[in-house]
Amino acid sequence: MRLQLAAPQPAGKSWTIADSVCDSQQTRDLTPGERREYDSQPHEGRRRDWLAGRRAAKEAVAAHCGVPATHVRLVPRDGSAPTAVLRDDDTTPRALPISISISHCDGRGIAVVADHPARVGVDLERAGHIERDHLRYFLSPAEWLVAERAGATLVWALKEAAWKALGLTDATPFSALRLAIDRASALRGVWLHGDWIPATARWWRVDECLLAAAVYVDPVAESR
Repeated sequence: MRLQLAAPQPAGKSWTIADSVCDSQQTRDLTPGERREYDSQPHEGRRRDWLAGRRAAKEAVAAHCGVPATHVRLVPRDGSAPTAVLRDDDTTPRALPISISISHCDGRGIAVVADHPARVGVDLERAGHIERDHLRYFLSPAEWLVAERAGATLVWALKEAAWKALGLTDATPFSALRLAIDRASALRGVWLHGDWIPATARWWRVDECLLAAAVYVDPVAESR
């Protein structure tokens, strides 16, 4: 499994991003619980994606917190990102005070980590994979204009990343979240049910086929 650490950061903020490519030989490093979770995936493609995402998340946590990746455990949670736990032979397991988000596609994983109480989200999408006919159900008129200018995949990835950062669920209509993106395709914040939430983001090409976007929500700015 190849790993590459990236560091696109919002100005004045601190997050860590890890990028991993799946290698099924790395299943030998899984704990018994992780192996059960890996085996429970419905098909080989999902297992590859899960493995890439899990490795990226462990390496992002390790790099951000300055601990060995072998001491990081990820505890699954229904409907949200896992909890990161630090565990070794000499200490009691303890949850790490971080926000984590994971995305994967085509056997590649991306994970982003930031200190609580900041919140982060990440999304990885195949370029050109979003059907334009579906966009009218999810994008506001302003977002549609950005999609026309900067590409539908970018807007979709930013919206998915913001959705994860805010911890939204299927109970919230996707149309209730609106992005504020300037002419330079930079995210300035989001509107959620009409309320303004400051947020920043970075997006980048992982390779010629995949585009990633990460969103950072600062709770101090959010509460103003």
